[in-house]
Amino acid sequence: MYSISVLEWLFGLLVLIVFVNRYVLGTMLRLGDRRTELASSPEPTHYPSVAIVVPVFCEGDSVIKTADSFAALDYPRDKLTVVFIDDCSTDDTYEHLKTAVRRHPWMRLRQNPHNMGKRLGIKQAVLDIESELIMSVDSDVIVESNVVRRLVAHMRSSSADAVGGCVFVSNANATWLTRMQAVKYWVGYQFLKNLENRFDHVMCLSGCLTLYKREALLAVDEHLENRTFLGDEVKYGEDRFLTRKLVEAGYRTRLCFDARCYTKAPPTMPTYLNQQLRWRRSNIIDFLTAIPNLNKFNAAVLIHYMSLGMLLFFYPLFIISKMLEAKFAIPILLHALMVSIFAFAYELKKNELPEFARTNGIWFLSMAAVFPVVYLTMTPLALFTLGTTSWETRGAKPANAAPLQPALAGTGG
Repeated sequence: MYSISVLEWLFGLLVLIVFVNRYVLGTMLRLGDRRTELASSPEPTHYPSVAIVVPVFCEGDSVIKTADSFAALDYPRDKLTVVFIDDCSTDDTYEHLKTAVRRHPWMRLRQNPHNMGKRLGIKQAVLDIESELIMSVDSDVIVESNVVRRLVAHMRSSSADAVGGCVFVSNANATWLTRMQAVKYWVGYQFLKNLENRFDHVMCLSGCLTLYKREALLAVDEHLENRTFLGDEVKYGEDRFLTRKLVEAGYRTRLCFDARCYTKAPPTMPTYLNQQLRWRRSNIIDFLTAIPNLNKFNAAVLIHYMSLGMLLFFYPLFIISKMLEAKFAIPILLHALMVSIFAFAYELKKNELPEFARTNGIWFLSMAAVFPVVYLTMTPLALFTLGTTSWETRGAKPANAAPLQPALAGTGG
């Protein structure tokens, strides 16, 4: 007779908790949270000043499209500032940034004196800018024209201190990998943060699109100055780290479903694995370093957070055990069932996205094989490489050049 091992029992329990929190309880809580409907509330009588801060490292000419999308924003221009921060890119990115600010003279450009990472780049910009609100946007992102209005409206109506937008894929049909990720991003923003959002404890607001109150960022400034793990400086996982520090400090973090932007998904397996490795390191360090401050989390979010963290370590062990039993097909089949359901849901709702961000939901079926393989390989590798300091942006190497003098082009808006 087949008996369930302790590992299988623990794994099953963790999966059950995560599944119920994400897809059952989370969905019910979202449907009952009227604040998710308030982003389209009446026009505000006061438009707070907003500074859009864009850290850049080796993004090439994509930064021009990002700048063009800012130029189309329907927010009062006299209340808007855009600052691009080049972190000593080793390619031609800085030249493209200069082209962007020549095209849009009201935008600003500066260059860090040395490669310092996203966290410190944003920190310095916040200290130099006096805008009431700071919006972080990644350098390969295209934003919809109404994102600032919607984020500001949601921040006001929900009394949040930081509000993130939804991120979708701009190169959805470039390769089979981007097609798979286009569906994955949609699933992620429709389901994965609903429970956290209900309790104003979203644990990771994406740097692709997040609006912060300036005073909230200044309150956690000391934590951003020197981030290390076991003596090594850490430059990856900045978005997750910053969000968690805000939560630990008692600030309210939310997700606005009506504010949308579009980012490039890795089109090849090497770049995809590079991204997944960076994210896996971020998840591991975030979980381990949060342990001393778990008493500061909402109780419901804490259960969910701990279950996700433990699953991060138990899942590869479960896969290995099934491989040793020659039953690797079991996790594949279980994932195939889940991804089929989400692929169907995506097909029902994908027309709400612009055409360039849509794909065929059937490509998500490849996730059934990719997900367990990535977990099995990337988690152990992440554990052995936690000390890396690289941005690892699309495979670029961090700059080691001599310090450069800050450069400024354009004028303040």
